[in-house]
Amino acid sequence: MIKNKNVSLSKGIEIIKNELLTIPNKSGIYQMIGENSEYLYIGKAKNLNNRIKFYTQPKRLNSRLSYMVSHTVKLEIIVTSSEIEALLLESNLIKKFEPIFNILLKDDKSFSSILFNFSHSFPQLSAHRGLRNIKGEYFGPFVSKKTVQKTIETLQKIFLLRTCNDNIFRSRTRPCLQFQIKRCSAPCVNLISKQNYQESLNEAKKFLQGNTKSIKQNLIKKMYDASNKQNFEAAAIFRNRIKALTEVNASQNINIPNIKDVDFLVLRKIDNKVLIQMSIIRSGCNYGSKSYFPNPGKNGNDVLEEEIMQAFVCQFYDKNLPPENILVNLYPKDKNLIEELLYKKHKIKVRIQIPQRGKKLEIIKSTLKNADENLNRKIYEKSSNKNNLKNLQRTFNFKKSIEKLEVYDNSHNQGKSPVGAMIAFNEDGFVKSQYRRYNILTEYKNSSAQINDEFINNNDYLMMNEVIRRRFIGKNSSGFPDLIIIDGGKGHLNVVLKSLEELQIRNIEVLAISKGIKRDAGRENFYTKYSESLRFNKDDPTLFFLQKLRDEVHRYAIAGHRIKSKKSIFKNPLDEISGIGATRKKSLLEEFGSARAVGTASITDLLKVEGINKSIAEKIFNFFN
Repeated sequence: MIKNKNVSLSKGIEIIKNELLTIPNKSGIYQMIGENSEYLYIGKAKNLNNRIKFYTQPKRLNSRLSYMVSHTVKLEIIVTSSEIEALLLESNLIKKFEPIFNILLKDDKSFSSILFNFSHSFPQLSAHRGLRNIKGEYFGPFVSKKTVQKTIETLQKIFLLRTCNDNIFRSRTRPCLQFQIKRCSAPCVNLISKQNYQESLNEAKKFLQGNTKSIKQNLIKKMYDASNKQNFEAAAIFRNRIKALTEVNASQNINIPNIKDVDFLVLRKIDNKVLIQMSIIRSGCNYGSKSYFPNPGKNGNDVLEEEIMQAFVCQFYDKNLPPENILVNLYPKDKNLIEELLYKKHKIKVRIQIPQRGKKLEIIKSTLKNADENLNRKIYEKSSNKNNLKNLQRTFNFKKSIEKLEVYDNSHNQGKSPVGAMIAFNEDGFVKSQYRRYNILTEYKNSSAQINDEFINNNDYLMMNEVIRRRFIGKNSSGFPDLIIIDGGKGHLNVVLKSLEELQIRNIEVLAISKGIKRDAGRENFYTKYSESLRFNKDDPTLFFLQKLRDEVHRYAIAGHRIKSKKSIFKNPLDEISGIGATRKKSLLEEFGSARAVGTASITDLLKVEGINKSIAEKIFNFFN
């Protein structure tokens, strides 16, 4: 084994040496590529030739780099005009190709902010995520969507600002329910002047900027004035607003002298398990904390902590706006270069610092304690997940070890709005980035399910067959699971086995779960191609694990079905007919009044409508009849 490894390492070094002959002494990025054009590693360098020469010196390579070089069959470079440009390009390419030896941030979604939309004379208050390309003022980011919604509700309650969109605003002729429950001042029907609304808006901004003392004093004064005038209902409303303001202050207020906007980042690493704990402070208020678990890449034990911190900062702040101050427990590699990069990308002068004393250091130490607890919990969960996967293999006598599994379910309402769903699970837990929903495309005929002469999607076997084929046909087998779990019985199992056989996929195990007697949890039957039926004791941990997987896919499928059902309520059947555009649709609705009336019209009646010829009339008639 050692001899073979040395031979492959020598071969990789020889490939790199040959490429070195044409590599310039300039800044840029290099890409190490393995078999089947798989990206192994993408790195940046101030001097490409000097950096790549390092990989040709086996005594300086640790086990991770040796493994990487030994699998390299191709080396590609891109020359850049500066090291900053190389760093930016490296970050973009890592996200695009996800090389197996690079550090990857799995969850890099942008956070939500609160937006005051200035495109209207009565600005709307709303949650916003993504590019800040709408004219207005943004406050955030908030780690949790729930925190955003709670803050918006508090702002509504205290300042009576509108949250409805412009279309609803324009269509109102009388105040809505939000006005009735004292959460809006009804600017839509001019129950508040623009000037007074703007004053409320300015007070709300002060609130989000942390200037709450004067707001609270003003509300207290109004409460006492109302009470003195014996207007006790109004006094109670002001009292409730003061209470809401106090509750938010108590949960969010963080007093850091001379600093209002800061992100705290601390990193903890045990072997190849990494956690970065982040806390966000804006305007002296705590906008939440979140744990991130970057993937240090294959053989990640040898990755340095400063390299992980560098990768996290570059990838995270690619989508999220950084504050002027980022406080850390250790400096990222190339700290000064990263600060330049963030300025170039966001036009914000960012300082990355390690606090030495005072409140900032206290918060870093507190965040480190949270990081230790969360990392230990994650390591325990990972160990538990590994045991569950091993027990699954052992219990059902599967021939291969289970490292990744996928669970499938269908959801529909008597065949209406059918949706297929798939969730993924591995030793890290549920892999939500790989969840998928499938809108069922085929209309399946079922003689026992017929409504108004229109067949509905009510054949669960064919739906499952469609989902499996769409998931696996033409895909790269490297991303396939070791096990498929189906929410269904023996029939579903046979359908899936047949689909995989037709696709010539023979190395995936299949397990079906059918509901027990009276649909009682704990009495489920389990089927594989190796056994007719198996049932667990009610206290078996493997049963609990399988129920957890089934419940998650069930939740995900139902959520997809509800979304599709809601959309279909507002769907006009005329939109489904090819050749019917906006003009013809308008003419038909003006002539007949509704899509239902169009469906009852004869071809002769349809021909009387402007823009409808014989071919289109027959299409419409055949669609409905």
